[in-house]
Amino acid sequence: MWSNAIIAGAGLIFVAGLLDAAVSDLRAFRIANRSPLLLLAAFVPAAVAAGFGWQDWLNHLGAGLALLVIGVVLFARGVWGGGDAKLLPAVAVWTGLAGLPRFLIVMALVGGVLAVLALLARRLPLGPSGAVRAWGERLAASGHVPYGVAIAAGGIDWWGMALFPSLTG
Repeated sequence: MWSNAIIAGAGLIFVAGLLDAAVSDLRAFRIANRSPLLLLAAFVPAAVAAGFGWQDWLNHLGAGLALLVIGVVLFARGVWGGGDAKLLPAVAVWTGLAGLPRFLIVMALVGGVLAVLALLARRLPLGPSGAVRAWGERLAASGHVPYGVAIAAGGIDWWGMALFPSLTG
């Protein structure tokens, strides 16, 4: 009984951390360190409550380590920001190797949509003045794509499927 409550509470913290990352990336094109740290901190009690054995720990930590390496390479090449490179492996620790394909596909699809929207914001008139126009101008001037939104979307999709496996068909 307590284990289900711990897992559910940790899952809500996971979603809250992803939403925090997405909102901060949209607002300031930065992901605060608190978001990936919150995800990692919530994972530990969830894994213990789920009764992870050593193979489960290796599976999930291995997924995180693999995506940390990819994130560091993307950061070093200037493709991603440091926040993206930290958030990605924090989500991968939750998904484990089995959940990575769906997470990465959803993340890539949402990231593609974000990239198209960013290109449009740089090419099209942004309309009347206001908060949306000011954000669009910052987006256009920065050259950034708030990819934390895509990472969060993929993570929340994975979480929903893990919580409601009957939805996967």
